[in-house]
Amino acid sequence: MIAVVGLALFGALSVGSRVLFNQAEDRLLQQRTNEAASTLSVSVARIQATLDGAANVAAETDGDQAAFAKAISPIVGTKQGQLVTAAAVYRVGSTTPTAHVGDPIALSADGATNVEQQATKKALVVTDMMRLTPRRLGYAVGDDGAKSKYVVYAERALAADPNVRRRTEEPFAQLDYAIYLGTRPVADHLISASVRDLPLHGRTSSKSIEFGSQEIMLVMTPIGTLSGDLFANLWWIVAIAGVVLVLAFAVLARRLLERRDTALALAADNERLYDEQREIAETLQLGLLPQYLDSPAGVSVAARYWPAGAANLIGGDFYDMFAIADDRWAIAIGDVCGKGVEAAALTGLARHTLRAAARNASSPTVVLEAVHQALAEHRPATFCTACFAFMTPLEDGRYRIELSLGGHPQPILRHRDGRVEPVGAPGMLLGMIVPKLSTTVVEVVPGDTLVLYTDGLTDAPAPKAVSVEELAELLRDHGEAPIEELADSIRALKRGRRPQGSDDDTALLIVRFDAVRDVPATQPSTATSEPATSGGSR
Repeated sequence: MIAVVGLALFGALSVGSRVLFNQAEDRLLQQRTNEAASTLSVSVARIQATLDGAANVAAETDGDQAAFAKAISPIVGTKQGQLVTAAAVYRVGSTTPTAHVGDPIALSADGATNVEQQATKKALVVTDMMRLTPRRLGYAVGDDGAKSKYVVYAERALAADPNVRRRTEEPFAQLDYAIYLGTRPVADHLISASVRDLPLHGRTSSKSIEFGSQEIMLVMTPIGTLSGDLFANLWWIVAIAGVVLVLAFAVLARRLLERRDTALALAADNERLYDEQREIAETLQLGLLPQYLDSPAGVSVAARYWPAGAANLIGGDFYDMFAIADDRWAIAIGDVCGKGVEAAALTGLARHTLRAAARNASSPTVVLEAVHQALAEHRPATFCTACFAFMTPLEDGRYRIELSLGGHPQPILRHRDGRVEPVGAPGMLLGMIVPKLSTTVVEVVPGDTLVLYTDGLTDAPAPKAVSVEELAELLRDHGEAPIEELADSIRALKRGRRPQGSDDDTALLIVRFDAVRDVPATQPSTATSEPATSGGSR
């Protein structure tokens, strides 16, 4: 009787272990599939944001080849990491490109007509060209939806053999995968796969991802087990234990130990998965920030980005500094509303639009109006704050700063004699209602320091917030320090108020006009406010 009861008990435990193993495997596989799908979604959003910015440039410049090339060239090429191999601009109604960058376009005249018709109806049109040689995908966007005058079209070359094995460490480690264009695993629609034996068999998980006018189906299967060999073999271990150990107390003791080990293994696995997700988010976040800030001789720049406490979420703060001409530079900082993949896409859209508009803009307000227009046309609508400035060196050693604010905190100017003052006239948020913006003109001298920041530094419940007055006092007392040390001091000030971390990202940009020219120290800078001519437009 005891043997029967013991075998029955261990038989039930064995079946339960197998059921738990299957549930854990299915859950972990679905989680890894969702992570991989998120990575693909970010890539799609980056393509769309880049093409949207290029389409806006085409509309503003009437399809000018040089302007289009400047806007699209950073993503066109055959090197690893480049998004597309060729790009062109079509005037709606024409099958001949008005501008072209990269390899020859494989799109036929009929195909161009079809793409133009679709691009006036959909945000991103994806064209299946995988039957051509070489295999490729086409992407197209219009500059203004149904009212589009221009369509930007780009092609991405795919591997000649879709089954060439390529697997990065994350998020595809320990997994085989197949990616199809469409909603079904059809061989003719295979974009890429890590194995040749398709379709995938056994334990699989699939996820459909929005891909412009089409969808991508991602199918994944584990290589071995995801929850560990111990958990995989637990069911038959329990069964053998039931045959050997018929005593209820021995069985119970063994089962408790095994459950403890399994719980520890699952906890360690969950911790590893969280760390992997955080690393993916940090990699994506760095991709949204410039790796190099271009500044003129005699001007030093320091930049910092401090993520919020939830490190696995992608933030929307960004900064930038780049040359527009030999005697003109652009300075920018901004904060897009939201977190995660959507914020990443909108940050890319705002930054690329800002860079594109700055090439031909007559004032900072025109640049911010272009960003407002791009965000207002995005669906669903969102908003951001931004500060944009043009910097021009003058012959007498000074620098002329033309600055406009779109709902963003005022930068602080620290004069070389220790005086501090906020600069810029407050403006309205970008992306919602038509903003009222103005341009402030400031002349600075060598030795002055301009500090730009996002509201993650000052916007927090009391007493966690760093007030503008505290920041001004720090700059007044220590503003002459090297800008790298100054940036670290501001970081220390924030951490002192919020030692457990912040709920909002913070971006910081410090521009030091080095004292390399002989300009009288007693001459103060001047500032004037000039209202925007249009008051913002959509």
